[in-house]
Amino acid sequence: MLQRTWSAAVLLVVVAAVGALAVLAFRPPSPRADAPPAEFAAGRAEEHLRAVAQRPHPIGSADNARVREYVAGAARGFGAEVSVESDDVVRAWRGVERVATTHNVVARVRGTDPSASGGKALLLVSHYDSVPTGPGAADDGAAVAAMLETVRALGQRPVRNDVVFLFTDGEEAGTLGAEAFVRRHGVGDYGAVLNWEARGSGGPVWMFETGPDNGPLVSAFAAASGRPIANSLAAEVYRLMPNYSDFSAFLAAGARGLNSAFIEHVHDYHSPYDDVSRLDRGSLQHHGDTMVGLVRELGDRDLSAAGGGSAVYFDLFSRVLVRYPVWSAALLAAVTVGAFLALVVVRRLRVLFVAGVAAGAVVVAGALTFALWAAVAALRPGLAFLALSEPHERGWFVAGFAVLGLAVLLGAARLVRGRAPEEVVGGVLVLPAVLLAVTAVLVPGASFLFQWPLAVGLLALWRPRLAFLPPLVAAAVYPPLVGTLLVALGMPMAAVGVVFALLAGVLLVPLLGGLPRHGALVVGAVAVALLAAGTLRFGFSPAEPRPNALVYRLDTEAGRADWLSGDPETDEWTRRVLGEHPERVAAPPLPEPALRADAPVLDLPAPTAEVLPDPGALRLRITPGERAWRTHVTLPGGSCRFGGHRLGGRQLELYGTAPREITCEVAPGEPVVVELVDHWVGLPPGAADLVGARPPDTMPVQSGNRPYDAALVRAVFRG
Repeated sequence: MLQRTWSAAVLLVVVAAVGALAVLAFRPPSPRADAPPAEFAAGRAEEHLRAVAQRPHPIGSADNARVREYVAGAARGFGAEVSVESDDVVRAWRGVERVATTHNVVARVRGTDPSASGGKALLLVSHYDSVPTGPGAADDGAAVAAMLETVRALGQRPVRNDVVFLFTDGEEAGTLGAEAFVRRHGVGDYGAVLNWEARGSGGPVWMFETGPDNGPLVSAFAAASGRPIANSLAAEVYRLMPNYSDFSAFLAAGARGLNSAFIEHVHDYHSPYDDVSRLDRGSLQHHGDTMVGLVRELGDRDLSAAGGGSAVYFDLFSRVLVRYPVWSAALLAAVTVGAFLALVVVRRLRVLFVAGVAAGAVVVAGALTFALWAAVAALRPGLAFLALSEPHERGWFVAGFAVLGLAVLLGAARLVRGRAPEEVVGGVLVLPAVLLAVTAVLVPGASFLFQWPLAVGLLALWRPRLAFLPPLVAAAVYPPLVGTLLVALGMPMAAVGVVFALLAGVLLVPLLGGLPRHGALVVGAVAVALLAAGTLRFGFSPAEPRPNALVYRLDTEAGRADWLSGDPETDEWTRRVLGEHPERVAAPPLPEPALRADAPVLDLPAPTAEVLPDPGALRLRITPGERAWRTHVTLPGGSCRFGGHRLGGRQLELYGTAPREITCEVAPGEPVVVELVDHWVGLPPGAADLVGARPPDTMPVQSGNRPYDAALVRAVFRG
C-alpha cells in the first residue's frame, strides 16, 4: 500500500511539474531596449508610446488630432506613403445612430515586387483613439507604437508585397473608423488583415480570433514569433461574447486575417491607470516581435492564393503551435472514439459507474464554485464597484477554486476505490470520448482539448500502468488555457474555468486513488481557508482603489440640476453631494437607474439648434457646446437624413463640437421639438469644487463599466 501511495505521489508531482511549466512559459518575452535595425525593439517603440499616451484622446477631441498628426508624421518620416482619410460615418449602435467624422491614417510601404500577389497588400490595423477616461497606453497605444516601429524596421529590409498600416479612429465609439475604411475601400485589395488590441496592461500576446480559411495564416503565425500563443477554442468562445474590435468590421466584409491582444491586469483597462508607467514592456515587445515576424512571413507570400481551409490549433508551452486541418479533426475523432469503444467492448469493461462519477465531479465542482463566489459577493458587496467584479488580490480565489477542484477529484477517487484499474481508466475516458464526438461535429476548434488526452488514453486503457499519460498530456495544454479563461471572463464566471479544469482533472482519478482516504476533507478545508482569506483581505486602499463616479446633470429648460451616480452605493466621496440616502431613479440619458440628489444650478454652455432656410423640409443645424465630447439628440418624428445617410431612428449621438446639419421630413404645422444633451468628459470646474478631491483609496470609474465622471447639459429647441 505504501509503495502504491509513493508511486501515485511521484506521478502526480510529474504531472504537476508539467502543468507548472506550461503556466510559467505563458508570459511575454523580455523587452529589448535596442536591436539590429531590421528587428523590433520595445525601447524604440516606447518613444512613440510616450508621444501617443500623454492624455486621453477620444474621437473628436483636440488630443485625438494631436495623436493623429504625430502618427502620420512618424510614419512619413520612416518613408511610408501617408494619407489621412476623413469620412462622415453614421452607424446604428445599441439603439442610437452614432454620427462622427473619422480621420484614419493610412501608411503604405511599397514592396519590391507587388505583382507577386497580383497587387494584393498585407493590412495591419490598430486604433489610435482612446476612451475618454484613460490615456490608452495599452489600448491601443502599444499596438500603434509597435506598428510605427514595424514601419521603420520594414524600411530597413523591405518585402515583396505592399504593406499597409491602418491607424483607425473611433474604434472605442463602435469601430467607426474601420467601418469607414471598409466602406471606402472594401477588403478585396488585401490578402490578409492583422488586427492588434489590448484589454489590460500586460501579459503575453495571444491570437484569439481568425477569419475564414485561416490555415495558411495560422501556419504563418506559428513561424512568426518565438512565442506563438494561440488556440482555436478562443475563437469559438469569443464568437459567443458581446465584444467587438476593428477586426469585426473586416470580418463582416469577408476578410481573411488574425486578431491578437494581451489581456492581463484588467483593472488598468479603460482607466486613468492605462498609462506608460503601468504598461508591461514585455507585452509591447511581444506585440512587435509577432508583428514584424508576420510581416516577414506574409510579405513575400502570394497573398492572392485563395482557400487553404481552416485549422484546429493550440500551443504547447507557448513555444510550439500545433495545427492541422479542420477536416482531419473529424477523421481523427472518428478513429480515436472508435478505437476507444472497441477496446471497451473487447475487454468487456464496465465503465458507466466511473463515467458517472467523473461527470458528476465536473458538475459538482462547477456548482460549488458558482455558489461560493455568490457567497463571497454577498459578504463583500464592494466587489460590485470593480470592473467585472474582479478582486484586486484575485490569486487567493484562483488558488482556492483550484484546490476546491482537487478536493472534488479526491472525493471522486474515493468513490471508485475497489474498481478494477482498467475500468477506472476507461470510465474517466468516457467523458473526453463523448465530448470529442460532439465537438468534432459542432465546434471543431475545441476538439483538440479531448482528442489528444483520449488518444494517449488508449495506451492507458490497454496498460493501466500508463494511466499517467492522459493527465500528462492535459497538463501541457489545459493550465494556461484555463488561466486565460479566468482572466477573460473574470472571477464571477470562475465556474466556467473550473469546469474546463475538471474536464482535464478527472483524468487524474486513477492516480488519486492511491492517496490516503481522507485527503478530500483536508484539501477541501484548505480550499475554504484560501477563499476565506481572500474574502477577509478584500478592501480598498491607495494601491487597490475603489472606482466611483459622479455625474452633474443640468436641465437648462427646467432650470434645475442633479447629482447622479451609477455606483452600487455611496462612499465617502460621493456622499459629500449625494447624502446618506439618495433615491435611485431612472436618469436618462444614463442607461440604468442611478442614485440622485439635488444639485445647485451652474451656468454652463448648452448645445443649440436652429432652423435653416429650406422650402422642402426641416433643416436643422445642431451646434454642441464648446466642452462637449458627445451630444445626444432626439429628433422630431418623420424621416431624417445626415448628408447622404438616411437615419434609421430619432436618437442620435454626435461626436465632437463641429456643427451638424440634419434634414427631416415633417408634416405641415407639426410642432418641432428637438432635445439636446451635451456629454462632457469629467466634472465641470464648479461642480468639481463642490465635491472636492477624491480620497486616495478611490479612482474614477473606467469607460464601459458604468457611468463615469461627466456633465450632462440638456437643452430643448422648440420651433
